[in-house]
Amino acid sequence: MKTEISAALLGDGAAALTLLAKLMPWLTGKRSMEEILGSINAALGASLAWVLIEQGAEQQLTSVGEVGCTLQDAQALLAHSQLRRHQRAWRVICWRRQVATLLFPGDKEASNKLKSGILCKLNAKDAGINGYFFLAFSQVAPSLSIMKNMVVILVEKLKDFLAEIIVRDRVEKEMQHIVAQYKVLFDRAPVLMNSFDKNNRCTLWNGECERLFGWTLEQLNQQPDPLALFFPDPLVRQKVRASVNASPGVDMDEWHPIRRDGQVLTVLWSNILLPDHSILSIGLDITERKKAERQLERKATIDDLTGCYNRFAILQQLNASLRSCNMADPRSHFSLLMLDLDHFKSINDRWGHPTGDAALIHFCDHIREHSDPSWFFGRLGGEEFLILMPYTSSKSALRFSQKIRASLVRTPLFSIDEKIILSFSAGLVSVTDDRVDTSVLLTLADNALYEAKRAGRSKTVIADAFL
Repeated sequence: MKTEISAALLGDGAAALTLLAKLMPWLTGKRSMEEILGSINAALGASLAWVLIEQGAEQQLTSVGEVGCTLQDAQALLAHSQLRRHQRAWRVICWRRQVATLLFPGDKEASNKLKSGILCKLNAKDAGINGYFFLAFSQVAPSLSIMKNMVVILVEKLKDFLAEIIVRDRVEKEMQHIVAQYKVLFDRAPVLMNSFDKNNRCTLWNGECERLFGWTLEQLNQQPDPLALFFPDPLVRQKVRASVNASPGVDMDEWHPIRRDGQVLTVLWSNILLPDHSILSIGLDITERKKAERQLERKATIDDLTGCYNRFAILQQLNASLRSCNMADPRSHFSLLMLDLDHFKSINDRWGHPTGDAALIHFCDHIREHSDPSWFFGRLGGEEFLILMPYTSSKSALRFSQKIRASLVRTPLFSIDEKIILSFSAGLVSVTDDRVDTSVLLTLADNALYEAKRAGRSKTVIADAFL
């Protein structure tokens, strides 16, 4: 190579053409700018090669060689008066010696490293390229005319490849920008995104996962089984593992993972099978929404004061029980107990409405304390209540009412220092068939209740059975 370089510098045009022929295959857009400049340096024996591309107000320098060169150094050379004076006229400028004093003004050490230099404009309007190509040698070049012609040929050849490289670099930068944007989105999006591999290692864990669950990716992968942190139950964990490994579910399924502080969450998860066969899990935390739904549901069905079912909910349950009732199936039979607090108006008049409210709560607490878990207890309005008793005979229902009266006597309500013993009257209906509607049942229970009132209160009367 050195022999070929010397021949070219001494004016051997044939050697120069041979050299260019060997160099041209290396000038391809599949290579980086650094690789191309490195190939030119090696082939021509140059100590420095750089390309400066101007795109609007932005300048980008790519420099390769034994001597380091910065964008400021290149700008210093381009700002030299010799170039400025003939800015439009020149295409190629050669320096036989002392080019380093223009490139590195004031740097004596750098000046000794470079002697000859060639600067060529690099303009390709079709590709939107404007810039400069520079080549420098550590020795004085005796045949710059040949080198000048070689550089002109190189630059013409470089234009096509530079256009391809610039487009590729631009696309690469745009992709890097897009990737950066997606990374920000991945880290900051209010959506849970994670992935677990076949070995149950967590490979993806975004910022929302870390914020919600309280674990970092590093902390998860320090665990023998990270999924056990969120799903302690082995059977549930097995289903979760299948959904993120063996059989990913694309529908939004509801799961209840545990966060680091022990709170049970409600999360909707869906899984996406990626081209590399990994599975991306995307989740949405709906814990607060579920809590709000439960509160709304409670408000729609629960009486605010007493905590039992409201009128709408208890009547809905009565309708459902009546539709299911079948004379041939004793398991579908039920008893209906309607209760009304005795002398409730006098409690409000004597002690005030707050004490009246306390009396209702006290009464309901006793009902709940002694009720069977399968029963339904609701407030019809005011001081009137209804108890729906599945699988319960009228005798058992009657005994229950007597038990509640005894409990209220044993545990009276106190208002300041006064003792208030509550009592109630009740009407009882035993239902063994569905051949009657809800309004008839309620009328039967209500008539029996008022019969108990007329009989002196604090009694339970069983309605005439015609069912």
